[in-house]
Amino acid sequence: MARLVFEIGVEEIPHEILLDTFMQLHTEAHRLFEENGVVVKDIKATGTPRRLVLIAEGMESRTTTRKVEKKGPALKAAYDEQGKPTKALEGFLRANGITEKDILRREVAGAIYLFYEKEEGGQPVEEVLSRLLPKLISSLRFPKAMRWSTYEMSFVRPVRWLCALLDDKVIPVTWGHLKAENTSYGHRILSGRDPLIIPSAQDYENTLQKHFVIVDHTARRQIIQREIEAATKTLGAEAVCDDTLLDTLVSLTEYPEMAVGSFEEDFLKLPKEVLISEMIEHQKFIPLQTKDKNLLNRFLIVTNTHPNETIVAGNERVIRARFNDGKFFFDEDRKRSLESRLEDLAQVSFAKNLGSLRDKTERLQKLTEILAAYLGMHKDIPLATLTAKLCKTDLVTHMVYEFPELQGIVGYYYALHDGLPINVAISIKEHYWPKFSGDSLPSLNEGIIVSLADRFDNLFALYAQGYEVTGSRDPLALRRQTLGILRILIEKQLHLPLRDLYREVSHLYTPYLALEIQEYERRIFDFITTRVKTVFREYGFAHDEIEAGIAMAVEDIYDVFCRVSAIHTARQGENFQNLAIAFRRIKNIIKGIEMLPLDTDTLEEPAEKALYDTYTKSLPDYEKALQERDYGLAIGILTSFRPVVDRFFDEILVMDPNEQKKKNRIALLQHVDRMFMHLVDMEKIVIE
Repeated sequence: MARLVFEIGVEEIPHEILLDTFMQLHTEAHRLFEENGVVVKDIKATGTPRRLVLIAEGMESRTTTRKVEKKGPALKAAYDEQGKPTKALEGFLRANGITEKDILRREVAGAIYLFYEKEEGGQPVEEVLSRLLPKLISSLRFPKAMRWSTYEMSFVRPVRWLCALLDDKVIPVTWGHLKAENTSYGHRILSGRDPLIIPSAQDYENTLQKHFVIVDHTARRQIIQREIEAATKTLGAEAVCDDTLLDTLVSLTEYPEMAVGSFEEDFLKLPKEVLISEMIEHQKFIPLQTKDKNLLNRFLIVTNTHPNETIVAGNERVIRARFNDGKFFFDEDRKRSLESRLEDLAQVSFAKNLGSLRDKTERLQKLTEILAAYLGMHKDIPLATLTAKLCKTDLVTHMVYEFPELQGIVGYYYALHDGLPINVAISIKEHYWPKFSGDSLPSLNEGIIVSLADRFDNLFALYAQGYEVTGSRDPLALRRQTLGILRILIEKQLHLPLRDLYREVSHLYTPYLALEIQEYERRIFDFITTRVKTVFREYGFAHDEIEAGIAMAVEDIYDVFCRVSAIHTARQGENFQNLAIAFRRIKNIIKGIEMLPLDTDTLEEPAEKALYDTYTKSLPDYEKALQERDYGLAIGILTSFRPVVDRFFDEILVMDPNEQKKKNRIALLQHVDRMFMHLVDMEKIVIE
């Protein structure tokens, strides 16, 4: 068994796509190997900004063999009346490079057809790889590809060299003008520009490491993590570094080392978020803070070379200049109040054909009042509407123009500077929450109301213009916006009648309608219902539980959540499963029959009387439980039907020859079915 190393040497690949490219390289290599019978024990895709590397361990020397059967024309279509081959047969022979002697005859569905069998595979793996590896390069897809010089190939960046080794043999791989060799290149600065001889695939990583390249991106990640731990321990600090920043640093380096930089303490007067954003988003530094989360005037620099005083001083000079810009913007912005910027919003477009941010702000204020009333938060309306009025004004400040990721946060600091109520300042910041799955939710009622208003406005306005989320197409992140609505309503336990809300606010969006009003409403509620079902799966509910609890379009998200949650809990019991089986029998019997009148006086058999008694005694408590949204109790009441339903089917013939008895028994089952359907459609439950 052999080891394969295939290296694609490129100019620096953008860090944003490097890790995804490794995954794509792994997937495509696995597919090509499997399709072509190349057997390996393990495939790894890795690399650095300057190289994409495929490493395959335990590669067999020959591809697998398999018998391939090819079907030709029917016998009667293969020969003419004189017994000579027809064009159909000649074409089949020519396409497969065979003669009539190679043909087999078989019966298929009563007719005789011609077949050809051959064995494929068993080729030397070097020959197969020389064909597959160029295809592997061409199979990679990028957000933007480029051509260079006069060459016809395209790639994310110009490809400069190829190295293809199977143990110590060079695989003859050609891609465009490039031919694979047993050479590579070390670190651009620390190793120089001369090519390196790679003796064998087994020596690949060690050879490059001697020339200051850590090929394996997971190894670089571990090195950076160890360096961070060592530096923070020495400095008595904590690093502000999440997985996103760590992935970025891994994707920017070939030979990571660590240095410590600092800046003047006076800059700590700026908002902490501004400093952190500048260090992380713009410079890829690692900020440091105390255990109490107070920012320090020191930071870590992950260099792609040996650090020295010149490198540290250069980075300090850059961050100092950026902080000075931030301080200037911060001071300049505070010369004007947030309210004075309302008219500036009129000059900024919200979305195509949907007016300005000023128009959006006016809609937000109206939505906020209506939502607060529906949510029973009447006392919060004054501060909530003030929040809605000012929450977008920081978008026209110098600071947010320079640091767009700080929208809302900048508004918080400026609201405090303007002397606005603390609840308004906090809610301006938090109305963007949650920004992503797992993010925090707004902490105050004002923020909750405005966050919902902002998301509903985005949804209603964009759908009015015909924007529609389909498949992977969601350029305006409406899925994420709707996820925020769902999480807030569910986790804050808020009941909101969606249909009533839509009817009350729809007039705000009629000026923007680009489709029929009925189609507009249908699309919105179809989208919401689809998102609810998807998100409920993330809460751990099974598909059939969700379908059983959602009859049609969702009217009240938290109410539906409570229903499905009750079904999910009850399903763990044996009675529920057996009840679902019995309920399906009820459905099969009454399907397609109009609602019949129930004559209780003609109920004679003990089993049918017992079912009716259980129904009449349970109905008031059941309806009260539904009214009070105590769905756990309601499901418990339904589960109690199990023994009487079982007894009914054991002892009663529903389709009695007596027409009156038959109709009456069907009517009884219809009443029981209607009772169940107020909460759960048992027919949707999958019976295991």
